[in-house]
Amino acid sequence: MLRDRLFKGYVSSWMPVALFLLLTGMFWIGDRSLYHKLYYIMGAVPTLIVVCLCWRRFSFLREEPLFLLFIVFSLYVMLSLAWSPGAADYSKLKHPLYIGMLIVAVAAVGEHDMRRLVQALGLAGGVAALAALASSVAHVAAGQQARFEGFGALYNPLLTSHVYGFFAAFWLGALLSSSRLRPLKLLMLVILVFLLFQTGSRTPFLALGFCFVWLLVLVADRRILWLAAPLGIIVAACLWLWGADLLERGMSYRPFIWAETWRQIMPALWFGHGYDADIDIVLTDVDVLLADPHNLTLAVVYQTGLIGGALWLAIYAYGFFGAWRMRSSGLVLISSTLLVYGFMAGMTEGGSFMSRPKEHWFLVWIPIAIHLAVLRKIKRSRAPGAPISAAA
Repeated sequence: MLRDRLFKGYVSSWMPVALFLLLTGMFWIGDRSLYHKLYYIMGAVPTLIVVCLCWRRFSFLREEPLFLLFIVFSLYVMLSLAWSPGAADYSKLKHPLYIGMLIVAVAAVGEHDMRRLVQALGLAGGVAALAALASSVAHVAAGQQARFEGFGALYNPLLTSHVYGFFAAFWLGALLSSSRLRPLKLLMLVILVFLLFQTGSRTPFLALGFCFVWLLVLVADRRILWLAAPLGIIVAACLWLWGADLLERGMSYRPFIWAETWRQIMPALWFGHGYDADIDIVLTDVDVLLADPHNLTLAVVYQTGLIGGALWLAIYAYGFFGAWRMRSSGLVLISSTLLVYGFMAGMTEGGSFMSRPKEHWFLVWIPIAIHLAVLRKIKRSRAPGAPISAAA
């Protein structure tokens, strides 16, 4: 049937390519608006069409608690526009749809053939390492002392570190997922860590540190020792080169920012100020006005209250619990490491938790989409007569 051929072409060919372009587009596309359009044309619109025409193929998502939690959270976030101050920007209702199409698409690819999803991620990880290598060489060759800002659609050291840090976490998990190509995986990780130091951002290292602890808890065997030695040498060398720049900035006013955010949360503690509500935080010492709380979880609570915050944390709690139960899978080691990285990086940076495609997707929604697909695949593989066929 035509619909069957359409769906098969979508999950086996179109969407793996679209995912690869989404993951790598920041490195080679020059205009951020073009990056948005790239996702809409290659990912969101085709997925919406296929869902409408072949909706039964996606019915498996009704069985996935992680997807259902996302739906409930998204509906509540959209509802909160009703009590946002001033005239609400209802164009933001499109943002949960964009994210939903990503989650649905990645889950469909994983359900149909996990190898396609793994290949897309692996190729994107390779491109990220090559982009990091080229960027590092160009930055060092130019003799620049300033923090590396980025090329392509990347322009800010901290936001750039979100994207490259995502891929560093990917290769960190991949190192322990299997022994195949381990030296190459380590090389990819080294290149990415080297670039992260050049950005001068401390957020990815905090998050990667928690990723290492997470893997230590999940694995707890000699593989961790094999990984710890080279990583220790790399970090020591990079700290020797750039350590002063990383440490001299102290806490960068984070405690004050979080305390002020919480103070502004209190008047609307349970339901929040609304999805469209802005926040203003003034750093009087340096006369700077900040428009986000530098903490994604606090941003969720500010806009959607404790109810929204509970739903947000429930998504992560289920993700971590599922990873613990299925920790013997190499794929789970990778997907859960990405989840940990994004969650912890979001504890010290960001405020745009539900947006158009941009760097924060690499912290929140791309890891959640991948983790959902992996948990679904592993759960199915443990059913009688359904062996898993993909390896990391």
